[in-house]
Amino acid sequence: MIKRMVYTNDIEIQSLAIGSIADIGDVYKASPNSRVLAVQKEGPAFEEDVFQFDDFSIFSLKNPPPPLPLNVETFTYQNNPIIIHNVRVVGVSTAGIFQTGGIDHIDALSYTKHFRILKDEP
Repeated sequence: MIKRMVYTNDIEIQSLAIGSIADIGDVYKASPNSRVLAVQKEGPAFEEDVFQFDDFSIFSLKNPPPPLPLNVETFTYQNNPIIIHNVRVVGVSTAGIFQTGGIDHIDALSYTKHFRILKDEP
């Protein structure tokens, strides 16, 4: 892959979280990933380390094989630089990518288990 210069005037990203990537320029491979246990519990007491990833089968799943490459008609900028004037991103999350430039391979994976623990009603 030809590496190009990137000239930016202004890129504003308000939030980049949970295994996400912000890349400026050409990249060969990006592999963002995340494993999230999101527990919403009713009540005032918070307890740490109550749940483990091993407690939930979703986190033991094997990654699926990547799909076969697609043949897509493309065009090339050769050695021309990438010029970016203004970009505003509100948020990139959970193994997401914000990319300015080219990328050859993306292998993103996100496993999230979200559940609630509610009090019994009298």
